[in-house]
Formats: sequence, structure tokens, C-alpha cells
Amino acid sequence: MKRNIKFSVEAIRWFDRANGNTYHACRITRTRDGATLGCPLTYGYGDSYRQTALERMAGAKWLPVKYRNGDHMSYERGNNYPILWSVSDGLKRDAEALGSV
Repeated sequence: MKRNIKFSVEAIRWFDRANGNTYHACRITRTRDGATLGCPLTYGYGDSYRQTALERMAGAKWLPVKYRNGDHMSYERGNNYPILWSVSDGLKRDAEALGSV
């Protein structure tokens, strides 16, 4: 089955060494029309940027109705993984700039 990419998510993680916390920000682009959403700098380590992006997409009503009320994490699995994820580690200023779209 061919993968149909509907969204592209760019995320930047930043580690605050002084306090030992990890943060992330992301920019979501809808491929059909180029519309973008930003996720401001948010606390969360590992791949929590995925949950942040999916919650933002659900809030903007970019996800189908059945995935908007708490079930947004299963959206990818149920739709042949339509999101292209790009994540990197960077500086706080880069993360803040990315999320301020």
C-alpha cells in the first residue's frame, strides 16, 4: 500500500542543561494547501513532540472527527501513517522561532 503524506511536521528539541529539562517546538504543514500551524516551546522529552503536534492538529480540526477527542495518537496507525516527521536537536532560539508560525 502506497503511503499518502497529508502532513509534514518539523520538530526541534532543546535540552535546558541548567535545569535538566527537555523542550520541543514544531511546525505542521498540510500538504494539500500549504497551510501551517505552530506549536510553541513545550516541555516534553523523547517523542512527545508527536503528541503535541497531533493535539494541535486535532484542535485546529485538521484530523477526522473520530480522532479529535483523545484518540488522536491512533490517527497515524489507522490511516497508513500519513505524517512525515522530521526532528532534530537544536538551540532554544531555533525552537522558539520554529513554533512561532
